[in-house]
Amino acid sequence: MSAEPVLVIKDGCVVTGDAKDTRHDRADIVVRGNRIAAIGPDAGAGLAGAETIDAADAVAMPGLVNAHLHSNEGFEQGAYDNLPLEPWLLQSYPPFGFPLLSEEDYYLRTMLAAVESIRAGVTTVQDDYVHLPGTPEAQDAAIQAYLDAGLRAWVTVDLWDVGLLDCLPYVRSIIPQPIQDEILALPFTSTAEQLALFQRHFEKWHGRDGRIRIVIAPCGPQRCSPAMLREIGRLAEALDIPIHSHTLETKLQAVHARAQWGKSVVEYLDGFGLLSPRLAIVHGIWLTERDIALLAANGCTVVHNPLSNLKLGSGLCPVRKLLDAGVNVALGTDGLATSDTADLIEAIRAASLIHKPGTHDYAQWVSAADVFRMATMGGARSGLMEREVGSLEPGKKADIILLDRGAWGFIPLHDPVRNLAFSVTSEAVETVIVDGRIVMRDREITVFDEAAMRGRVREAAERFRRERVPAMRAGAQRLEPHIRAMYYRAAAEALPLGEAPRRIGANQRQS
Repeated sequence: MSAEPVLVIKDGCVVTGDAKDTRHDRADIVVRGNRIAAIGPDAGAGLAGAETIDAADAVAMPGLVNAHLHSNEGFEQGAYDNLPLEPWLLQSYPPFGFPLLSEEDYYLRTMLAAVESIRAGVTTVQDDYVHLPGTPEAQDAAIQAYLDAGLRAWVTVDLWDVGLLDCLPYVRSIIPQPIQDEILALPFTSTAEQLALFQRHFEKWHGRDGRIRIVIAPCGPQRCSPAMLREIGRLAEALDIPIHSHTLETKLQAVHARAQWGKSVVEYLDGFGLLSPRLAIVHGIWLTERDIALLAANGCTVVHNPLSNLKLGSGLCPVRKLLDAGVNVALGTDGLATSDTADLIEAIRAASLIHKPGTHDYAQWVSAADVFRMATMGGARSGLMEREVGSLEPGKKADIILLDRGAWGFIPLHDPVRNLAFSVTSEAVETVIVDGRIVMRDREITVFDEAAMRGRVREAAERFRRERVPAMRAGAQRLEPHIRAMYYRAAAEALPLGEAPRRIGANQRQS
């Protein structure tokens, strides 16, 4: 049996991201196979035959974890503006005119997100892969793209068995009956069929190459029947996997919960026993104080998505309150049609800035160090993988990024984490190592011909824009005035005290 390959990253400025925030001005990182074997000055000395990367002019950090991404929106970057979530959903996921693509196009669409991720120093993506028709080939193609790109990917199977007319408030009284009848006549995948699809993906892909994991994802509590929520909880426990769910992204969702269940969404989930360390709620903007206490008491995660929350005008996640309560917070870019990027460094910058306006008490502001932890260990914890990834420590998987210390944004190098948050861009990311394998070296993808891949992706994306988008627009147009009326009606509703998110520029002291 051949010995494991050894890689020595020599003489780098190392930010480990461990619990003690251990750092080294100059240190080696020794990788054996796919795991970190040692970190420290001269740790790689005397290792004959090892492959060596000279990191004397580099900053070494743990690979970033994008805890919430929708690669299925990859061909819609830059397509939308000035739309809040619900009207935007109508455009990107139209009930009429939803695009079905070839397996090749599904593959290329995810590859676009994968390449953007690698170039931004992301080594793990948690891809909330929303594909409402449920055709298995779409998800197969996406997972294959991650395998070919060399990324670590935790891919959700989204489940949704409550139809459009019942997961939104007021629509049965707003949408004309003939259109309602058309919606009800659309093909709809049953609860049993969706759960069977999850089982199929789990059995086929979970654990593949040590990099792929399948996550169960109720698309949103309002979109899932009680029977489905109960089964999701049972499966997550039996299979030892996370639960990933959009929750309280908009005021409309908070209004709907009060009307539908007479309680908050978090309280509703608690009634099904779903609050646990397995649960990652995505967005968590319209949380009450009681919601935050429940999430903290049950070890849940909130995934913060500042770029999409800004673009969609959804509000501001109460990150400081969550951190102070002991809630794990992770960081995501969200979809490529809401943040319009898979570049997590852009999300790090946004999250490090937007929580400073709103209160003069600067002790309550969110720091770059807070956000860096969200983008590393916080993300790892959201996927129940904090013992494997998220920091540079002996025994953990070798997911490592090297950034150019000579980049303009690192001059001078006051603090690598602060420079990352405020000064550099993803152009500083030079080398990306995933599971001990170099997938990008000196800004060049090593696992495939990037120029050829770009050509394939571009051709498919332009064809999507020409051939698929017009039908999507036409399908959305039929419902747009009714969804707009629903949105404004919900916006005017009063909520119980404490359910409004902090707004940027409010300039009030936060309790």
